Amino acid sequence: ERRGAPPPLALLGVTVEARPRALAGGPVETHDAAPAWWDDVAVRSPGGHVLQSSAWARIRAGQGWRPEFVRLGDPLPVALVLWRAVPIFGRVAYVPRGPVVAPHDAEGLERALRSLASLARERGAVFLKVDPELSPDEAGRPLARAGFRRGSDVQPVLATLVLDLGDDLDAVMAKLDKDTRWSVRQASKRGVSVRAAGDDAGLRAFYELYAGTGRRAGFITRTWEYYRTVWRTLVDAGLATLRLAYIGDDAVAAAMTWRCGDREIYMYGASNDRARRSFASYGLQWECIAAAKARGARRYDLGGIPADLSRKDDPMYGPYLFKKGFGGNTRHYVGAHDAVSRPLAYAAFRATEPLFTRALQLARRRAEPR
Repeated sequence: ERRGAPPPLALLGVTVEARPRALAGGPVETHDAAPAWWDDVAVRSPGGHVLQSSAWARIRAGQGWRPEFVRLGDPLPVALVLWRAVPIFGRVAYVPRGPVVAPHDAEGLERALRSLASLARERGAVFLKVDPELSPDEAGRPLARAGFRRGSDVQPVLATLVLDLGDDLDAVMAKLDKDTRWSVRQASKRGVSVRAAGDDAGLRAFYELYAGTGRRAGFITRTWEYYRTVWRTLVDAGLATLRLAYIGDDAVAAAMTWRCGDREIYMYGASNDRARRSFASYGLQWECIAAAKARGARRYDLGGIPADLSRKDDPMYGPYLFKKGFGGNTRHYVGAHDAVSRPLAYAAFRATEPLFTRALQLARRRAEPR
């Protein structure tokens, strides 16, 4: 059995109702609805991800995508495939942060990629996009051998910092930069308290901080209704945790982490001026790290940093200066790759993609209640 792989589905005591078929990469099973075992394999296995979850499928289904759950091995690989019809061009497919494979299983990854490419051809899709959270060394050769080409990125994170939580908490603290340790300790001395929040009031407080951070930093945020739907779904599914840092009764900083396999990922963060004066974000981040270790996570992923650390004009450079004080090793991802079934339509789509994406954003913004 491959190292780190979960047990075959038969050992999990589950039965599978599926549409079996044979594709270029081997036999697969497809499901229109998430099987009962899906999240155990797609999210909680070592390489799993929330963006491959049944909860994420429900979110995307509400936004016009058609989810399909594809089993490519026993129990891995698996892939949540999101299908969408694009006006003029036809059907496209996206496998967000997938396919999910067992650690170090390059052969399984290549077979899965070949099967997904074959599925896209069978469905007449223009292309199928994947963007697994794997390094170029892990995924570059299987992607190339399966006929995938570098495509436009959907996920902005191509590099991150990952903390090893194998040591005891005091040892993890000792690895922090000296100034960061000082800042973490200052937070409690300046009256900052941190607590988890999962109700709508907590989510709303997070949204106000997040929208304010977006205005200050110049990045685009969406409406409260959109974020409430996404955050509420993930929190209720047990896949996300929101923590707020308070001074008195006022929320001054917030962080949302996602549970992905053996990792806890810092996905969203926000703060205001009072947080900066009180070092609340430092105390909050440390509480997230400590809680991740307490729940059994082996790694804490600090989220996006610039792929090129010499680029100080990168929007992620400012957050990187904060994150690097917590330590960790830099990890690069291979980026999005496309299996192209219809080359002429694909070339036309790529040429018009920025305009199409902008039109979708504007239409979506007008449709969303504020």
